Parts: sequence; structure tokens; C-alpha cells
Amino acid sequence: MDWVPFSHGFRLDPIGNGPPEALVVVLPDSSTPAGTLNAVAERWAMAVPTTAFIVLGASEQRDPHAPQPLGPLLEQHLRARRLDASRLVLLGFGEGGTLALHLSLHQNWSCAGVLAFAAKLMRPLPRLLAVNHKIRLIACSDDGPVDHGSLRDAVAALAGRGIDTRGIALAGPALSDEAIRHGTAYLVELVATAQRGNRFHIRPERRHAQ
Repeated sequence: MDWVPFSHGFRLDPIGNGPPEALVVVLPDSSTPAGTLNAVAERWAMAVPTTAFIVLGASEQRDPHAPQPLGPLLEQHLRARRLDASRLVLLGFGEGGTLALHLSLHQNWSCAGVLAFAAKLMRPLPRLLAVNHKIRLIACSDDGPVDHGSLRDAVAALAGRGIDTRGIALAGPALSDEAIRHGTAYLVELVATAQRGNRFHIRPERRHAQ
């Protein structure tokens, strides 16, 4: 799953002065138009003005030189801003949220936190699980009632492993005003955690299994 191809997408520098203190990478759902998430990122940037945003696009191009695997792409964006993974927040919608959780829990990607909208927690969880970052979940539903039980089970499963986890269930789609408003509060918290991370410390290259 780490090798889903992504394109670079939309980039947003901090609206405040100076270099970025954190990086938020937004992973889309395949059904979400990229421009919609660009507008959401601009809205969030007002709440975290010293943060850079990257809204990645799931590439459908057949040109092998256009898309990149996600892991190396994240490394590249961190290196370009002289940040290490402690300054990274992974944020995803739908399939993108599921991928963010997978990277965090199953691929041992370190970051400051994960914020996942309408995502699925892949089971079973690894037997040995050492995650020291925060996970925030927002359960939403485009059609029908929200599955509160699944959210409670996911939060309990992660919290039971010692992971700082919280979540909220909301009626309506993941891109509703209510969901984005709650997401803003979670994002401010995760970015504050990221800003306490290391700057000018680039972690060494990792080998990614194919």
C-alpha cells in the first residue's frame, strides 16, 4: 500500500513569514476533485499560519515518470523544507485516510500525528506496535447513518495499545462544513505537536520494499 502512485499536486507555503515549522500532507480520496481539497487546505492554512501544505493527487497517468510512490515523495518534501518526520502531519480523506493510518500503523512511518476522515482501520493491527504520535479520527457518512460502533471500536483498539487516539462521529460527508470545522481543531492540535519536533534534522534515507 505504501507504493500507491501519487503526483505532487497542490503546494501551499506558510502564510506567515519565515520557513515552515511543520508540513501537512493531504491524501485524497479517489472520488474527491483535487480543487476541492486545495480550497480546504487554504482554509486550514489560516488556522496554522506557519505550516506548509501539500495536497497530493492520486495519479491516473500512464507516464511512469509522472507519478511517484508515496514514501519517497514524503521524504522528498520533508528534505526540501529541511524538516524531519517529527514535523509531519498526515491527513487523509476516505481511501487517503485509510492509507495514512496504514503508513502509521503497519509501515512504521513516524510523524507528529495522523488525522483521518471517513477512513477504515485495517485489521489485524501488528502484534508489535510502537507508535508515539497522535491519531485523530473523524467518522462521516455520505449516505445513511454514521457507524458510531466502528469508531468506538477503532479508538478503543488504538488506545488499548497506548496510542493517543480520539475521534468523533458526524452526520454528513467528510467535506461538510461541520467536518472541516472539527478537523481544524484537531489539525491545530497536531500541528502544535509537530512544531515541538526537530528542525534542520533530516533523517537518513530509508529503503522501501517493492
